[in-house]
Amino acid sequence: MRLFLAIVVAGSLVGLVGALFLMTLRFAETARIALISLADGSAFPSWLAALLVCLVAASLAAWLASRFAPDAPQTAEANSDEPPERQTSVPAALSVNFAGTGLAIGSGLALGPERPAIQMGAAIGRAICRLARLKPGDRDIFVAAAGGAGVATMFNAPLGCAAYTVEAVVKRVDFKLSGITLGMGGIAVAVAQWLSGRSTNFDVELLMPGGTGHLVLFFVMGGLIALLARLHVQLIMTFARLADDFLPRPPVRAACVGGVIGLLAWFTPELVGTGETITQSVLDGKFALTALAAIFLIRFLLGPLSLMAGTPGGYFTPVLLLGATVGAVFGSVVVPFFPEDALFFPGEAPLPAAFAVVGMAVALAFVANAPFTGIILVLETTGAFSLALPMTFAILAAMLVARISKTPSLSSGLKAALHTRQSTD
Repeated sequence: MRLFLAIVVAGSLVGLVGALFLMTLRFAETARIALISLADGSAFPSWLAALLVCLVAASLAAWLASRFAPDAPQTAEANSDEPPERQTSVPAALSVNFAGTGLAIGSGLALGPERPAIQMGAAIGRAICRLARLKPGDRDIFVAAAGGAGVATMFNAPLGCAAYTVEAVVKRVDFKLSGITLGMGGIAVAVAQWLSGRSTNFDVELLMPGGTGHLVLFFVMGGLIALLARLHVQLIMTFARLADDFLPRPPVRAACVGGVIGLLAWFTPELVGTGETITQSVLDGKFALTALAAIFLIRFLLGPLSLMAGTPGGYFTPVLLLGATVGAVFGSVVVPFFPEDALFFPGEAPLPAAFAVVGMAVALAFVANAPFTGIILVLETTGAFSLALPMTFAILAAMLVARISKTPSLSSGLKAALHTRQSTD
């Protein structure tokens, strides 16, 4: 009974914090645009206003993390072998991740809310564990489930939360773990949806997967995205090494990155930030091929640059945009060669939007090294459950590429890159 009550309380608190967190991030992105707009029509150059706003916000976010919660940035895993929850106090984990991520995303960094949500959820889980005096054997499971519930609130994905907790955190399955994870994730998402009024992150029309023959196209696309994702992970690792070598102080590093992104935000404000809005536009088919290619190239470089800033923030949401753009380009180029009822490809060909949704799942699964999480989370966050089979084929190809190329996940790749550099000093 005590464990059940703890699950209800923790899930409710994670949902409350998650909803407030998402509202704060939306306000931060709106505030950036408003502050830059204030310079329009005045003697103060608007480009300089954009540079200063983003520079100061990013630098302050990095200072907060380095001073009070050094495990908050994504690159923190590369500098410590201890679990994050043993390094930062509960108040610091909550306040720094909440405020620091708001500043980082408000400055235009191409980051997502996932890692901060995990840490805030885990912090709430630790606090409830102490208050409820749970058994020692239940505490680690409870904290992991609370962190997974944090992810669930960001994506409206209770099943994705369970998959992430089992596949990427605990890496085992048992009845108690499943019950705690599903219960806490479900309660957290229910509370967050009640407060925010949003049931899915992306609005997607009913998408047909095509015929059985079209699964070959999804399989090929999965391999292509995996190759691009491998290159992307290597680029992130290279940027992290360069940042650690030449700009070791996080506030200074973040100021440099924020200034660059500030100029981009002045020129093309829709391309900076989490990328969730532009991902929706990609799914709606609002971009031509050339625009999709430009978006992909800019975000392909912007992500590693943002991660090197050393601010709080995750990388799931930005990866979804990369996968969506590649999928949309692939679908737009390939589908015209396979008209309706073509030989070996019976049935109506899938729309480019279907390839975009599947591309989101492949990119997430490959970067996180978590195929079940990639499939379930994207299915829940888009509602495109008809694409489950194409996702399976595409991610199978991606996992084959990952196994053959021995590509590490983002976290383990950063750890290996920076530890290798440190060992040679």
